[in-house]
Amino acid sequence: ERKSKFYDGETSKALKKQNHRCASCGLKFIDEEVINLHHIDGNHANWKKNNLEAIHESCHDYIHMSKSTS
Repeated sequence: ERKSKFYDGETSKALKKQNHRCASCGLKFIDEEVINLHHIDGNHANWKKNNLEAIHESCHDYIHMSKSTS
């Protein structure tokens, strides 16, 4: 609950919807971690709620690295 107070807008909504867990790895976020808002379909112009998920910065990096090498 506390973590969503540090984020606003869509990131905060995604955190609440996901019960403060990373949509990628499923682990709970801890206070020191940076949270990224990921566009599931890769379209950064698509801000629909079902296209956005809160994930760890490291998970976000991994998702984009694996897409570029495949």
